[in-house]
Amino acid sequence: MTKSGFRILSISCLSLLIASLASAGDLADVKARGKLIMLTFPAIEDPFVAVNVEAMRTAGLKLADMKNPDHFSGVDVDLIRGFAKSLGVELEMSPQTGGYGELLPALLAKKGDLVASRLTITPKRQEAADFSAPYFSQWAVAAVKPDSRLKTVEDLKGKRVAVMKGSSQWEFLSAMNLNPEIRLTGFNMESYTAVLEGQSDYALMDSRAAVGEPVSAQFGELRVGVRVHRSDQGVMLRKGSDLQAAVDSYIEELRKSGELEKILAKYGQGSAAPGKP
Repeated sequence: MTKSGFRILSISCLSLLIASLASAGDLADVKARGKLIMLTFPAIEDPFVAVNVEAMRTAGLKLADMKNPDHFSGVDVDLIRGFAKSLGVELEMSPQTGGYGELLPALLAKKGDLVASRLTITPKRQEAADFSAPYFSQWAVAAVKPDSRLKTVEDLKGKRVAVMKGSSQWEFLSAMNLNPEIRLTGFNMESYTAVLEGQSDYALMDSRAAVGEPVSAQFGELRVGVRVHRSDQGVMLRKGSDLQAAVDSYIEELRKSGELEKILAKYGQGSAAPGKP
């Protein structure tokens, strides 16, 4: 190897080491400031992270300025609130309003300590960030109207699909070679409406429902036409962050005590892993 090549390699290794050391102090940083900052992309009436719209109106705040965890509800809110308490610190919310695609850049820019937002663990995301142990499993499904003839993955080829930009479904769709006509949306509700109004043949959404059943209580007019891809959900952290071990330990304690099951059941999510397609 040439001297210049050796120098470039050394600089690269040093950069990685500095980044690793910076992330390794996340736990100390959180305890020093007395609060844990949770990055999230909330929605209305979402079982994982829902914002209280009335509280937002009363306070006269924009969504991005909503910091109080009491103004949010859902599985992820309860999970991270409990984790913050286990560390002896307060929880602060940091809502991102531009979609799932904003979450990783915000995390890497240290606008928050972790991401909890019904976030699916995907290969692309794992290239840039670490994840906790999974605490929830579900399916990416083709959500269709009850009279749809879309029954298999093969049936989805060339069809019109509504999919949320920056989502895990978007990542999976890109690798499925379906040659679809894509309608990018900002929220699941937009994808849902696009199918109901005939603008798309199906929407890619997350669901635990069996084929033929309503996608969810929120999107009950659509049915699961095809189970496309099983996915696991976790908390996203910066590469090398020492918060990962603490989060994993906390999730395992919740699992063993039965508290994780109670949190999931509280928001109608159950605890059993989804079955085979």
